[in-house]
Amino acid sequence: MKTILSFIISFSLLSTVSAQVDSSRIISGSLQCFNFWPVSGQTVVLTDTLNGQTLEQAVDSSGFFTFRNVPTGRTYQLSLKNSLPTIDTFRAVSVLDMVKMNHHILGIRQLEGLALSAADMNQSFGVTTFDIVLVMRALQGKGGALSGIRHATLLQGNGKIYSHNIIPNFSTSLWGLQLVYFIKGDVDGSGCP
Repeated sequence: MKTILSFIISFSLLSTVSAQVDSSRIISGSLQCFNFWPVSGQTVVLTDTLNGQTLEQAVDSSGFFTFRNVPTGRTYQLSLKNSLPTIDTFRAVSVLDMVKMNHHILGIRQLEGLALSAADMNQSFGVTTFDIVLVMRALQGKGGALSGIRHATLLQGNGKIYSHNIIPNFSTSLWGLQLVYFIKGDVDGSGCP
């Protein structure tokens, strides 16, 4: 009888541990603006890149989202379902942003992180004078008032940046991811709400 009772208790504990392992497959993070302000009222979409299945999670008022029981061994892409606020180009992108881009090119003061991503207008993986020309044309209203100025998001966490917001071969919980919203050309983050 004692052996049977031990077996039942062991099996119950094993079931509890197994259930905990299943619930630990979490992708969690925050949606925030360049200036670290939370962006709420959005829905984050987690898409399985192989079969196209999606999971949606509303962002809370503090900008946080959590996907639970995410199947492992898959590659996922994080994106936003809702459109982001319209861009006030003259508030977001200014001559000061062009000066900062110029300083970067000349080696006076290097841009880092999101500022570097925002300065790379044509997504050439570097900041060149062509990026400055694109900002200048947008500010002059040539080629459309918002020519080259667009919303972008960047997924980062655990010391790495996820290219195209893709999490390759998800195998263990990811906590503290940052899905950061910024505006191309807005090097100083002044256009964030």
